[in-house]
Amino acid sequence: MSTDLLNRPLRTEEEAILAIYDSLREVLATELPPCAASNLRAALAAVAVTVTDLGLRYEHLLDEDV
Repeated sequence: MSTDLLNRPLRTEEEAILAIYDSLREVLATELPPCAASNLRAALAAVAVTVTDLGLRYEHLLDEDV
């Protein structure tokens, strides 16, 4: 994805934020110790707010069992 939800080109910083978001989701899709899963879900929640506020992606994490 090279554009945001308003079809504007992504800046380098926005691409980096999306990479962090996608990496956290990928790790959370694996089996983790409870303490790691809990803390990474908290981190993902904070990053997800940023992703949504910037209009980079619109997803409901609860709908996806994250």
